[in-house]
Amino acid sequence: MVGAERAVTEGLAALVHRAATGASSYCEVALADVCDDSAEPARHGLTTPDGVLGGGSSGYGIYEASAGHVALAALEPHFWRRLLTLLAVDGSRESLESAFTRRTALEWEEWARAHDLPLVAVRQSPSTAS
Repeated sequence: MVGAERAVTEGLAALVHRAATGASSYCEVALADVCDDSAEPARHGLTTPDGVLGGGSSGYGIYEASAGHVALAALEPHFWRRLLTLLAVDGSRESLESAFTRRTALEWEEWARAHDLPLVAVRQSPSTAS
C-alpha cells in the first residue's frame, strides 16, 4: 500500500513538473526504499510502548467518548497547548479520559474542527460493522 502511494506521489510530481516546465520526467520507486522509510519511526524508538507513537504520549491515542471513540494526534506543541487550555486539563491520560466522556465522539470531532485541533471520531469500517 505504501509503495502504491509513493508511486502515485512520484507520478503526480512528474505531471506537475511537466505542466510547469514542459519537460518530461522519469522516476523509479524502489519498494526497498519505501520499506526503509516506513521503518524510521520504529528505528528511532517512536513506536515502543513508552514512545511518542506507541502510547507514551497522552497527546497521541484513542480515547473513549460518551458514545464511540476519538483519535487524538496532538503531537505538535501548539496543538497540545491549545487542547489543554480549552479542556482545562493537566495533560495526564486520566484527565483526558475524564474530559472525553463529556461528549459523543461526533460532538468532539465537530468541536475539534471548530478549534483547529487534530482529533476525529473513530469510524467503523463497513467490513467490520456488525
